[in-house]
Amino acid sequence: MSTQISRPHIGEKKNFRLPHVFVLLTIVALIVALLTYFVPAGTYERVVDEVSGRTLVDANSFHYLDKTPITPMQFITAFTRAFKNAASMIFMTLVVGGAFGIINALGIIPAVLSAVMKKFENQKFLVIPLLVLVLALFDSFMGAPELCIVFLPMILPLVLNLGWDTMTACAIVICGNCVGYSTGMGNPFTTIIAQKICELPLYSGMWYRAICFAVFYAVAALYIMRYARKVERNPSMSRTFHNDERRRSDMKVETGIRLPHRVKLAGFFTLLCFIFNIVGVIRLGWDLAEMTGLFLVMGVGAGAISGRTLTQTCEMFMNGAREILQGALVMCCARTITILMADSNTMDMLVYVLSKLASAFPEVLAILGIFFVAMLVNFPIPSGSGEATVLVPLLSPLADILGVSKQATILAFQFGDGWSNTIYPTNASYMATLAVAGVDWTDWVVFQFPLCCLWTTLSVVMLCIAQWINLGPF
Repeated sequence: MSTQISRPHIGEKKNFRLPHVFVLLTIVALIVALLTYFVPAGTYERVVDEVSGRTLVDANSFHYLDKTPITPMQFITAFTRAFKNAASMIFMTLVVGGAFGIINALGIIPAVLSAVMKKFENQKFLVIPLLVLVLALFDSFMGAPELCIVFLPMILPLVLNLGWDTMTACAIVICGNCVGYSTGMGNPFTTIIAQKICELPLYSGMWYRAICFAVFYAVAALYIMRYARKVERNPSMSRTFHNDERRRSDMKVETGIRLPHRVKLAGFFTLLCFIFNIVGVIRLGWDLAEMTGLFLVMGVGAGAISGRTLTQTCEMFMNGAREILQGALVMCCARTITILMADSNTMDMLVYVLSKLASAFPEVLAILGIFFVAMLVNFPIPSGSGEATVLVPLLSPLADILGVSKQATILAFQFGDGWSNTIYPTNASYMATLAVAGVDWTDWVVFQFPLCCLWTTLSVVMLCIAQWINLGPF
């Protein structure tokens, strides 16, 4: 089975087609750079928290600065600096892609897909809620949206063979990831960081997050299943129809695959590495470096256990990394926008204005002000951990002033950070996933926007309940 993802052919008829993702992100970056000539500049003072060792924002230290607009040289060098800034994320993406390239070449992934096809041949629509649930649970505790780029090529052959389209596969991966990441029962990059900043007990409030997880998961799964049924009844309605027709012949899932004993051992080793990675993130405080290292061990170890030579293993690794190279580079372009706002001292200015906007909400709706502010800040700061370290130190004292529990404040921050990720072009991981799939951003927004509105409406309800019950411990 080949998991190579083909691109739409030139000349393929579509009503409207957005420029290439690199062009789109460059245009957004250029607009941000031009706005720095008109938008005031300002900054907060940063202080080091003696308990956690993390650099936080002093909420009372904002002051204006002279304008520092982006020069042409700053603009053209921002892409290189963005690559440097996102280097660990990009390298992890390539390593994970290479590791899964080895696992796929060994036949482990085709065998798993074959088993799923056989198991659900009479109830195939159960595949969608199952995959969404697995990915959502994974990211609720791992907090790794970067892995969407790798998961997509794994499930795309299965989705196409079941009669659906590439958009369905993207929705399963991105929406599943987003549900887990946003509700964050144990997300180390948002929930844990925010609770440390607010000095809340770690993993507190998980019972309410679990309820939120179930609600948002159900809505996402039903939404994707409804779309998949429409595509199955009328395949030509799919915006990826023509490309999918070409892909199916290259992504045929074989049935009845039997693996050699040594490859089965390699698959078991892969599973153990996955479990250990989750434990490392949750219990040992691992970050990208440790996760990347273990994925490297997983790929090389699987190749060695299966009996492949080191040269063969390296070739399989390079083939896997090559398939997601474009997605990794998209991360760099998306990060450029944040670099430009930091260079011009307009990022803190935006945060300051939005925090004032949140404080203008009536007390009964204060939690919603925090939610919408987090959603707006997420455009220039799409990193969950980055937004947590910038925004939560401002929201924590604001919560005290507005009479909102800090646990509910963190939940509002996570919802605001999470749902908008699926439609903002500045989110590197999801834009990279769409690039790997060959799906235009505009096509994705047409599909995703109604679900994002549903999630937003549900967030308002869940946050109002959280404020009403004074979600605690404080």
